[in-house]
Amino acid sequence: MVDVPEPASSIRKRRTLSRRALRWLAPKLFFLGSYAIFRSCRIVFLDKEHEDQFLRRGLPIIFAGFHQGMLLLPYHFRDRDGIVMVSASRDGDLIADTMALFGLRAARGSSTRGGRQALDVMIEEVNRLKCSAGVIVDGPKGPPGVAKMGAITLAKATGLPIVPGNWWCTRRVQFRSWDRTVLPLPFSTLAFAFEEAMTVPPEATPEEMERLRAELTERLVRAQRTAQTYCEEKR
Repeated sequence: MVDVPEPASSIRKRRTLSRRALRWLAPKLFFLGSYAIFRSCRIVFLDKEHEDQFLRRGLPIIFAGFHQGMLLLPYHFRDRDGIVMVSASRDGDLIADTMALFGLRAARGSSTRGGRQALDVMIEEVNRLKCSAGVIVDGPKGPPGVAKMGAITLAKATGLPIVPGNWWCTRRVQFRSWDRTVLPLPFSTLAFAFEEAMTVPPEATPEEMERLRAELTERLVRAQRTAQTYCEEKR
C-alpha cells in the first residue's frame, strides 16, 4: 500500500496552528516562571541610588545592561511603561508579547534586521511619551560584554541619562549561548549593582560618542564585578 503524501496546505495549516499555540503559551510561561524564580531569590541592590535618584522624582531613564543578564530585566522593570528594543524576527513576536505582560512596550528591530528603524521608533516614543527605555547594549549577537552605540545615540537624541546596571547570583545555570545567559536557581542570593549615570550632550561629536560608548562598557563591566564579588563573599 502506497502512503499518500500529506498535502502542502495541511502542513502549512498545522505549522500555523503550532506557531499560534507557541505564541500564546510561551510568553505566559516565561512570565510565570520569572515571578516564581525571582520572588524566591533574595535580591540585594548595590548602589541603587544611581537609579533611585531619578525614580523618586518620576524621571525617565535609559537602563543599559548586557545580554547575559537579560532574564532578570523584565521582572525588575515591570509595570514601568518603558520601551525596549525587540528583534523584528518571528522569535521577536514572542518576546514582544512577553514584554507586554510585564507592562513594557516594544520597538521592533535589531542591529542586523531593521535596527535603525527600531532605534528611530524608540527615540520617537521616548520623546513623545517621556517614558524610560531599556537597551541591551551588546545585542543581538555580540561581541559579548562590549557596548554598541545604540544607548549613546538614544541618550543624545532624548536627553535621558543612561543608568548602567549588572547582576550576578550565588547559584545559577549558565547557558552555552554566545552571551552565556545566566538563569538564577530558586532561593539564590542575587546582587544587582548599578553604576553612576551618564549623560550625552546633544552636540556630542562622533569622537565624544565613541569615548562615552567605551566608558559605558567599562561601567557595566565594573558593575558586574561588584555583583560577582558580593555573591562570592556570600557563598
